[in-house]
Amino acid sequence: MPKRGSSTSGINSSVPHKKSKNSQSTNGHYDENTPLNQSSYSTQLSEKGPDLHKNAGSILRISVKNFMCHTFLEFDFNENLNMVIGNNGSGKSAIMNAITLTLGGRATSTSRCSNIGRFIQHGKSMAEISVVLCNQGLEAIDVERFGRSITIIRKFSVKSGSRYIIKNEYGKTVSEKRDMIETIVAHFNIQVDNPMCMLNQDTAKNFLNTKSTKEKYNFFLKATQLQKMVDDLEQNTVEVRNAKLSLTEHLKKRKELQAQQEDLQAQLKFAQSVRDAKSNAENLQGQLEWAEVIKLEHTLADIEKKVVECGFAVEEYTKKRDALIEDTKNEKTKRDELLRKAQEVANTAIEEKRIHDELERRMKTFNKDRRDLLNEVNKFEKELQLQVELKKKLQNKIAEMRRKASGNTDYDRVRQRIEELQVLIAEQRQILSMKENEQANFRQLYDDERQALFDDQTAVKQHEESLRKRRGHIQQLKAAKQDRVTIYGRYTLAILKEIERQAHRFKQLPIGPVGRHIHLIDRKWAVAIEQAIGNIIPSYLCSCREDERVFLEILSRCVPPQDMDYRPSVTVMKFQSTVYQQLRIPPGNFTTILSMLNIDNPTVACFLIDQGRVEQRILMDNYETARRIMEKSAPPNCIAAYLPNGTEMQNLNVFRCYTCKSQGPRYFVEDLGEQIIRGEKECVTIEREILEAKEKLKETQKRVSEHQQTVVSLDETINEIKSKCGRFGKELRELQLIEAPNDSNIDDCENEVAEYETRIETIKERIKDQKAKSEVESPEYRQVLDDLGQARQRVIEKREEAEQCKSALQACDALKENGQRAVNELQRGLDENQRKLEQQEASKKFIETKLETQTQIAQKLCQERPTDEIDVKTVKRSLDTLLKFIETNKNLTLDVDRIDKRLEAATETYHSFNRTVDKQEKLVNKLSKASRYRGQQYKNLLESTAKLTSSCFASFLESRNYTGEAIFDHLEGTLSLEITPRGDELHKDTRSLSGGERSFSTVCFMLALWEVVEMPLRCLDEFDVFMDHVTRRTAMNLVLEVAREKKKQYIFLTPQDLSFLKITDDMRILRMPQPKRTLMQINNDHDSD
Repeated sequence: MPKRGSSTSGINSSVPHKKSKNSQSTNGHYDENTPLNQSSYSTQLSEKGPDLHKNAGSILRISVKNFMCHTFLEFDFNENLNMVIGNNGSGKSAIMNAITLTLGGRATSTSRCSNIGRFIQHGKSMAEISVVLCNQGLEAIDVERFGRSITIIRKFSVKSGSRYIIKNEYGKTVSEKRDMIETIVAHFNIQVDNPMCMLNQDTAKNFLNTKSTKEKYNFFLKATQLQKMVDDLEQNTVEVRNAKLSLTEHLKKRKELQAQQEDLQAQLKFAQSVRDAKSNAENLQGQLEWAEVIKLEHTLADIEKKVVECGFAVEEYTKKRDALIEDTKNEKTKRDELLRKAQEVANTAIEEKRIHDELERRMKTFNKDRRDLLNEVNKFEKELQLQVELKKKLQNKIAEMRRKASGNTDYDRVRQRIEELQVLIAEQRQILSMKENEQANFRQLYDDERQALFDDQTAVKQHEESLRKRRGHIQQLKAAKQDRVTIYGRYTLAILKEIERQAHRFKQLPIGPVGRHIHLIDRKWAVAIEQAIGNIIPSYLCSCREDERVFLEILSRCVPPQDMDYRPSVTVMKFQSTVYQQLRIPPGNFTTILSMLNIDNPTVACFLIDQGRVEQRILMDNYETARRIMEKSAPPNCIAAYLPNGTEMQNLNVFRCYTCKSQGPRYFVEDLGEQIIRGEKECVTIEREILEAKEKLKETQKRVSEHQQTVVSLDETINEIKSKCGRFGKELRELQLIEAPNDSNIDDCENEVAEYETRIETIKERIKDQKAKSEVESPEYRQVLDDLGQARQRVIEKREEAEQCKSALQACDALKENGQRAVNELQRGLDENQRKLEQQEASKKFIETKLETQTQIAQKLCQERPTDEIDVKTVKRSLDTLLKFIETNKNLTLDVDRIDKRLEAATETYHSFNRTVDKQEKLVNKLSKASRYRGQQYKNLLESTAKLTSSCFASFLESRNYTGEAIFDHLEGTLSLEITPRGDELHKDTRSLSGGERSFSTVCFMLALWEVVEMPLRCLDEFDVFMDHVTRRTAMNLVLEVAREKKKQYIFLTPQDLSFLKITDDMRILRMPQPKRTLMQINNDHDSD
């Protein structure tokens, strides 16, 4: 029973959160796209810890935008009592409608309209409503996911319908599905279509006045949630009825299975009677098979005789052929001897011909020398004639000069200066020659030192580059400890991640690096295999040009331009599902690189075959063996051989051998730590070599600088000497232009005449000597002439001996050819007999196989071989008779074992189905019993709930000295309320009550239902509209007393003045703004004043 008591006084009122004046609906400038503020409660709740005493499912806040008459409205609710007060038309019912629609209710549940689009404010295109639910307390749902509050937002527009958004405490969207709304509402037991949860003003006004007794009873079932139990019981009844129908069908099927079992038993008896006939037929069939065996034995004996005859003929042909082949071998030996003799004669003839050619060459040389002497005589004679003519011209000139000669006194000083200048020029030229030689020596030395400097700089750069690469390799090895893929390049990991991120742009994902799909079978070949295919191990494969362009874009993003040396290569090829089958592999037992690789991708295997030619590269352990094989001639289909240390040998027309500079593997590394230590030691060694190379470079630079200074100094000296020589030469040429006295010129001409005479005498002597030499024959010439004749004779004799050897070889070849033809004839005869022998042996083998098979067949049909002679005709007649009998009954005579198995299967099926039917009968009985038990429990619950409701209803009526009761007729499904107001007569029909009495009765009945129904919140709209002041005060105090006792959330909507209420801390009064029409009336009043 509800308690009676007074409330503590206090004030706790609130007004809705409205937008500023510029945002009100009155001016029409509110932005429809502005989102509702949902973060204030998240901020407030984050400052407080979880409270287990909270009312989970209560409403913390409601916000509406462009909804019904509100452009924007926002309320914060108390967790217990909330009074929403406002005049008619201020939009109080919009709050209840917003709660109903946000929590999954349909538009029809509001009793306003059937289309949610009608709730959008006039002139707007969309609306948004939001409710924040408390998720604290013992009945909170999934706190880790939703937090301490759940925000449910419903947006809808005129055209596109509506959608839900569910957010957690921190404003993060959790779901957008209606199913999640239904789950949350069901968990908190919020029933927006239940009048006990949402009592709108139409239901409150007309409940007791318009509803019939049956409607009141249905309302009672729905409010107390007993209607759901009624529906479940009806569903259970239907299921029990269906189970009984299924059981009836199964009983019929069990009878059918029993009849099938009896039919199979009858078939089994008939099949057993027919089996004896089949056994006799099999015995007769066995006798026929044994007769066939005996026939095959006779045939086999005849074939064995033919095999012996063919074998004898083969032996005879073989003996004759071998004898003739031996004779042919003797003739071949004789021919080889003749051939050797002919070769010796040919060699001797070649030597004699060489001697003859040498003598003939010497003879030609002698003849050429003689012709040269005669030509020289002719030349000297022409020279003699020329000298005589010059002598005559010079004598004529002397005579002319004697007549014109005159003196010159200054010519002696000119001659003296000319001689001095000639001496100075000669000295300067000698000095110049010395300086130029010295300059050439120093310049050569300077060039050598510059070359040495260039070599030292190159060595330093090579060492530094080697150190940089070695350090980069060490970094890759260290990174490979974390992810081994980085061993294929410093940017490999970034490339693979980018490929995975851009996977949607590829038709087929690139394959790579290639080394990821390669595994060594024997690690001792790691260096050799890297020497062979190391340049393609870090490369990638693309299936088409489009994928290649995408991959190149990825490379340009992942690999900086300054590190293009580290950019992997890309190959476009069609991806394969299987490895090539037909390969050009070297013959013999050579180990190829392909056989030493375990490749897990067919496309990679085909790529290595196409680009690396791994099937044509062999691996060898021994250097000498590899060099001996590859140096003479490489095996077919072999392009190179490799040793374990990486040494490569090739013989593509020319043998080449390349040593490997690498000390260990780079990609196929097993112990990364050891490789890192070895690399660091190599780095220390390279750094030491760099320091030594730099010291040597400094010394070389110093020497180059010294030699350069010396060369520059010598260049200046040489230029100065050349300048002096130029000045002296110019002066000498000017002095030489001065003409000498005539007497001196005459003397010179006379001296020249004397020289001409001397030359003429010398030429005459030479002509005489050359003629004497050409006419005399030397002994050497005579000896060569005699030897040449003898050599010609010996050459002719050797040619004749060669012709004789050739005739003898032709005779041997003719004998050999005839013998070969005879051998071929014998071989053909031998082959023919061998073919016959093979045919007979094949026939023998076939007959033996057939005999063995036939014997097995006969033994299967009849184990013992008949000793007596078999009459085949009699046996066939008996067998035909039995077979006709079996054929006649073939449709009736089934295999006994198969029928027996079918009978066993049918029996097992019958017993199994019988057990299933028995279980089903028991289950149906249990279901019927459970259904009856549930029905009885429902009746008990219905009666107890009705009694409790009637008792509470009477108790609440007593608060105004009313008497009454709720009368339930469960059989007829009716509910009637009998009420006796204070000082009045009994009213069996509530429609005969006054408006205030009927409203108070409605409140009492509602409070009675509250006592039997538990919900986290309740909302009532204008339930006190027809009450007078005293009734309203009594009803309100009663409702508030019950609400405080229940500790649930209550939202009361009323247009009445509640100033008589005592405001407490657990109560919040929310006043609605004045409606537009009220404001207009106030403004008109002010204007009239």
